[in-house]
Amino acid sequence: MFILAILLILLVLYVLYTKRETNEELLGLKLFGYYILGAFSFTVNSLVLPVGFVLSFFLRPKTNAGIKRGASIFGLIMLILNWIL
Repeated sequence: MFILAILLILLVLYVLYTKRETNEELLGLKLFGYYILGAFSFTVNSLVLPVGFVLSFFLRPKTNAGIKRGASIFGLIMLILNWIL
């Protein structure tokens, strides 16, 4: 199951990478960073707070903003799936 999750993450990040609007240096690592930021959470009394996803809205990227936002949303989706399963 762990290997399938890793493959899914890599596949989605690759699809987002191919949808880039402009060439940007180290875009793959930036997308991975936005994914990690979207999946970051803080737990208080068994309540999961998606702090990283909220923080990602305060970042205003100048280039490829749509795919970076998509990576953050995908991170949130994976956080929710992890919480459910």
